[in-house]
Amino acid sequence: MSDLKLNHIRAGTGAPPVVFVHGFLCRHQDWRHQVSHFSARHAVLACDLRGHGATPQGEAPMTIETVGGDVAALLEEQGIEGAILVGHSMGCRVVMEARRQAPDRVAGLILVDGSRVGVDRLVGERAFDETIAMNGYGTVVRGLFESMFFDDPPDWKDETLKKVLAVPETTGRPLFRALIAWDAEKLEPAMAEINVPVLVVQSTTMDLDRKRRPLKNGESGPFQDLILAHIVDAESKTISGPGHFCMTEAPAAINAEIERFIAARF
Repeated sequence: MSDLKLNHIRAGTGAPPVVFVHGFLCRHQDWRHQVSHFSARHAVLACDLRGHGATPQGEAPMTIETVGGDVAALLEEQGIEGAILVGHSMGCRVVMEARRQAPDRVAGLILVDGSRVGVDRLVGERAFDETIAMNGYGTVVRGLFESMFFDDPPDWKDETLKKVLAVPETTGRPLFRALIAWDAEKLEPAMAEINVPVLVVQSTTMDLDRKRRPLKNGESGPFQDLILAHIVDAESKTISGPGHFCMTEAPAAINAEIERFIAARF
C-alpha cells in the first residue's frame, strides 16, 4: 500500500488502457503527445511519480520498488486491468517493477529508450557518489541531461532543464543511487518474471559511464539486446534521429510504433 496518491491525468475510453510513466526528474507532461493521440481510442493515464511534478515525495524510501509500487497502487485505485504500461528511461524500470507487483493488472510493457547503469551495486554507487563529491550534484544532473540532446535541440530543452534542476537533491540523489542498485540486483530477476508481450523502442544508447550517443538506422543498442535475450515475447525497434526524449522529439514515429504493437498483440 502506497503512503501517497500520485498526481495523474486520465482521459479517453477504450481497451486496452495505456499508462504512461516518465523518467528520472521528469513529469507526466513528457507524454503530452501520446496522451492526446491515444485518448481518442483508449483509456489513457499519465502520472507524476513521487517527488516529481505535483506529487509529494512522501515518507517511504526513494527506491524503484517504492516508485513501482506507487504505480501498481494507482492501477488498483483507478480500477485498471489489462493495461499496457509505457515507461521512458528510468520509467522502464518503474513499469517492470509495477508489473511485478501487480501482474494481474498488466497485459504488456513498452520500454522507451531504456538503459542499464549498474551491474555491480557497490561499485556503481561509489562511482556516483565520488562524481557528485567532485563536481556537485547540480553539475552532474545538468551534464546527464545535456547529453540527452543532439545536433539542433528542441526549443523546449531549456525549460525542461530548468524543471529538472528544480527537483531537490534530496529526491534525485537517493533515487539515482536506487536506480543503480535496481539495475545491478533486480533487473535480471524482473525480466525473468515477465510473461507478457514487450516492445522496446530505442533512439539512443548509454553505457555504464553514462555516456550517451544516438543510434543509427538498423543498429541495436545493449539495452535492446538485453531485453531480447531475457524476455521470450519481446520485440525491438530502433528509431534513428531523435535524442533521448524521442516521444516528444519524434512523437509521430513513437506513436506509430506503440499503435502497431497494440494492434498486433492486443
